[in-house]
Amino acid sequence: MMTSDMLFQYLSGFPMQLAVALCFFVIPLKKRDRWFFRFPLVPLAIAAEIGIWMLVFPKQPAHPFLPVFFFALHYLLIFIIYSAGICLVSEATVHEAAYCIICAYMTQHLSHCLNLIGDHLLTDPPAWWTAEPVAYGKLALVCLAVYLLFVRRICRNGHYPDSALRALSLYVLVMAVMYFLSIRVSETQEGWLHGVYTGLLITVLMYEELHSAEQLRLQQEIHAREHMDTLHQAQYEMSKENIALINRKSHDLKRQITALRTVGSPEEQSAAIAEIEQAVEIYENTFHTGSKALDTVLTQEALICSQQKIELSVMADGKLLSFIKSVDLYTMLSNILDNAIEANLRIQEKSRRSIHLSVHEKKGLVLLQCENPYAGSVSMKDGLPETSKADKENHGIGTRSILSTAAQYGGTVHIHTEQNMYVLRIIFHAPDVNQDEKTTT
Repeated sequence: MMTSDMLFQYLSGFPMQLAVALCFFVIPLKKRDRWFFRFPLVPLAIAAEIGIWMLVFPKQPAHPFLPVFFFALHYLLIFIIYSAGICLVSEATVHEAAYCIICAYMTQHLSHCLNLIGDHLLTDPPAWWTAEPVAYGKLALVCLAVYLLFVRRICRNGHYPDSALRALSLYVLVMAVMYFLSIRVSETQEGWLHGVYTGLLITVLMYEELHSAEQLRLQQEIHAREHMDTLHQAQYEMSKENIALINRKSHDLKRQITALRTVGSPEEQSAAIAEIEQAVEIYENTFHTGSKALDTVLTQEALICSQQKIELSVMADGKLLSFIKSVDLYTMLSNILDNAIEANLRIQEKSRRSIHLSVHEKKGLVLLQCENPYAGSVSMKDGLPETSKADKENHGIGTRSILSTAAQYGGTVHIHTEQNMYVLRIIFHAPDVNQDEKTTT
């Protein structure tokens, strides 16, 4: 006969342990505004669910299958309440909430397995070892280890990998393994064996899940790069057409201004014409590096630099980069110059804003270098700058695209800072480098 105390222990023990493990998985999630006002609803709902079952269960007729059905329904309701609670306090989807609960359950069961092994090794554990505060302390330590080794690496930008199929398959696998192994071991009375192989299985599952999440992240990054390259290709074609049109219009307008000068020459008219001519000069393509792709991106970025009061100086022999496909060269230089412009825009003193781009040959190597000042400090990790934006996943793609394109053509990228200048240098071993014809702009 199950007493009320025993029933309460059965009803509340697992939800409380799961709640402890779940906290470590909810911590890195992106929270909703005023989430702390919604959070108390979760323990209140759990308490209400347990209270209702405390009243209902003793009144049910005795039946061998009733306890199984009763506790299965109880655990299902607990999972539903926790899932709703996660969605209520964070911006997680239902799939992410289910994912968190599954992983928290694995962590809770991993702690249980380690506790079984500890009990077996101690043979006759002291009373304090089985005390409830110590049990929760051991659970918290296991959860902390899982958080440091697993949670921080798999949760990116406040979200877990969002896939219903992954969450469902993991759920089915874990529940099946836990259930059948637990039944089998309970028949042999060798609980510590269950702790050994189930603990190893959970560890392997978490490692595999971490590996799968990393592969998914890499695939998403590749898709993002491919999308960016497609956009750059379309932008490159459009820029070529626009610049050709601008050049024709600028040439025609200059001829008109020249003709206008011959029809009388009042001082006011001359001043106005000179001002128009100076404005038109901005839109004329003055870059002739020997590479259409390089000329196109330089003209495009020069317009932005002119608008933002950034001094752009270029000393480049575009023919040295002829071994790089036009679209790849355009994409790589667009990313380089966009990063440089973005760094300059953080500098309040407009007189300090500048970008220097050079492409030259030295001892059989082609060196492409971009220098620009920066404000504040640049944090480097593994030889690469860390983005200062909050969304680090999506705002590091430009630099990674530069690395990918350079590597595609056998180039190596070196980034460093010196005297408040950010220096990006790419070194290529280019075939058929023309050393006779060089253009300096």
